[in-house]
Amino acid sequence: MKKKILIYLICFLSGAFVFALASPLFQPAPDQEFQVPADSAVVTSTAGSAGKSPFDFVPLVKRVKPAVVKVKSEAIVETGSSMFGDDFFRDDFFDRFFGYRNPRKKQKVSGVGSGFFISDDGYILTNHHVVKNAIKIRVVDIDNNEYTAKKVGVDPRTDLALLKIKKSGTPYIKLGNSNRVEVGEWVLAIGNPLGQDLTVTSGIISAKGRELRGLEVDYQNFIQTDAPINQGNSGGPLVNLAGEAIGINTVIISPSGGNVGIGFAIPSNMASKVINDLKEKGEVTRGYLGVLISDVSESEAEDFDLPKGGVLVAKVEPDTPAQKSGLKRYDLIVEVNGIPVKTAMELKSSIANSDPGDILKLKILRGDKEVLVKVKVEEAPDTEKIRAESSFDDTIDLGMILRNNTPAYARKHELKTSKGIVVTTVNRGSIASENGIKPGDVILAVNRREIEDVDDFRRIMGEKKEGSRFLLFIDRYGSQLIMRFKIPD
Repeated sequence: MKKKILIYLICFLSGAFVFALASPLFQPAPDQEFQVPADSAVVTSTAGSAGKSPFDFVPLVKRVKPAVVKVKSEAIVETGSSMFGDDFFRDDFFDRFFGYRNPRKKQKVSGVGSGFFISDDGYILTNHHVVKNAIKIRVVDIDNNEYTAKKVGVDPRTDLALLKIKKSGTPYIKLGNSNRVEVGEWVLAIGNPLGQDLTVTSGIISAKGRELRGLEVDYQNFIQTDAPINQGNSGGPLVNLAGEAIGINTVIISPSGGNVGIGFAIPSNMASKVINDLKEKGEVTRGYLGVLISDVSESEAEDFDLPKGGVLVAKVEPDTPAQKSGLKRYDLIVEVNGIPVKTAMELKSSIANSDPGDILKLKILRGDKEVLVKVKVEEAPDTEKIRAESSFDDTIDLGMILRNNTPAYARKHELKTSKGIVVTTVNRGSIASENGIKPGDVILAVNRREIEDVDDFRRIMGEKKEGSRFLLFIDRYGSQLIMRFKIPD
């Protein structure tokens, strides 16, 4: 009995002691509670006296948001009708085995994406896939004003497009230096996701130098972010805390189609090269060395006693800048102009972003030796002369890409004439496609006026108005054709 009383007494005293410690009488004064040092990087979740969080994005958003626009495009696409769905009777199967051609209907479709002004004279940067095949492009600004936009030029190889509207004094976002971006840096994504106009989301830079397999973009080197991005954000800016666009939001990875915190943006430095080329030359010119390169895996690094960073030269093409400079097979490229390169995609982007005539200084590991090689860059032989699909003035967009014809180009592609301009691409469902224009056609004259280059064609088409008619004189591998067009109202 005495033992039970003793146990009860001990329990009672223990409970009383714990209760006393929890009492406010024993708590520290409010101004002594777990103070965070002023120079600490720890961010508390407690709001300040004005109700603002430690990261106040409001001034930044007010500064950059007016430069973001909604991009609305209209395109004509062909659709088939089938009880199995539109894609069941595809040409490649039924045409080959049964001679069947599914009757297709032309249907107007619309899409919405994002873009942003990059200068005060109305130039807009967006994704190529936002305006691909578009026969009409409209942009809507923050004040809900709507403008007709023209394509200054496109670059499918980076998924970028440059538009322009007839307006001056536009608010704009300056392009920053994406090479200085650090993983963990705060960024904002602004755009029009899922119909929600001018939505702002925040996050950090999750990774750099990403490459996505299966994506139809030749030059990548993406910036990865966890800032929420969804359908409709494409073409919008990824902004740093300095108010600079260090990326152009372009694609997400998602099992559901919605944001899961894995989004990708085109680096601003890559975009700067494309913008400058399209503005100045109407085409994108890329550098070329003439090497086949590959990444170095961890096992290869161990087997061949190579450092983990660097890009291996697998082959040097004859009579190329690489061969002339003395580059050799199995050279390991570790730096370009003093900047380390770790992946083949990084090196490929560095070379492509250079201009013909530039000198690249490559640091090479050749066996046990460190060698410095200087290479004079040449123009890539496969550079596509991607001219403007439509001028930024009054040229009618026919939905085709043109390039100047030359004797060398005519010989290479077995054309029967070196005059006029060559149709290199025809967008499906475009005006040109509907009227029978095909890649490889050489346009010699418009309304009996001979044309020598793409600029001639632009000037003549710029005189045309909606609803007017015109004639194209075309050489199709030696056959002379006359194509009659009517510009849609």
